[in-house]
Amino acid sequence: MGEREAFNGFAMTAVDGKGRVAIPASMRAVIERNVEAGGGDPRTVVIALHPKDPCLIAYDPAWLKRSHERLERREEALEAEGADVDYNAKRRALAMTESAGFDSSGRFVLPDFYAMKAKLLPGTDAVFSGAGNFFEIWNPDVLLAADGVDPNLKELVEFTRAKRGAK
Repeated sequence: MGEREAFNGFAMTAVDGKGRVAIPASMRAVIERNVEAGGGDPRTVVIALHPKDPCLIAYDPAWLKRSHERLERREEALEAEGADVDYNAKRRALAMTESAGFDSSGRFVLPDFYAMKAKLLPGTDAVFSGAGNFFEIWNPDVLLAADGVDPNLKELVEFTRAKRGAK
């Protein structure tokens, strides 16, 4: 597997009336380059729940493949040591994901369950925040109310809303 590029940056876009949202161009380009280096469909994004925060994470199919390989190695090592295997790790990493195709402008339909969990409903905004191997997708109101989120990220959300004329 080739070198991966990291997701970075910040953007705020609208969730349209059909539940579609557009992946920012810089993050879309990282998906395409990572897929080119590691395999998968360059017009697909994988969506999952964040393991801790009330938002979504999204990444390229090549990262899903790499994550699966890492889980297999960890499971084999635990079995070799005679330790218990946490089968929920695979459920979280594989069963609790959904792939979504996106068009040339990066638009995709947020999967219903994940949109509901993250409160990313039609007519709301979505905050995209780069986080290395994945990017987060937040409802800005949820982000602003969440404990443990970097205060500078919250300030960036407030600044971006004010600049866009949002309340």
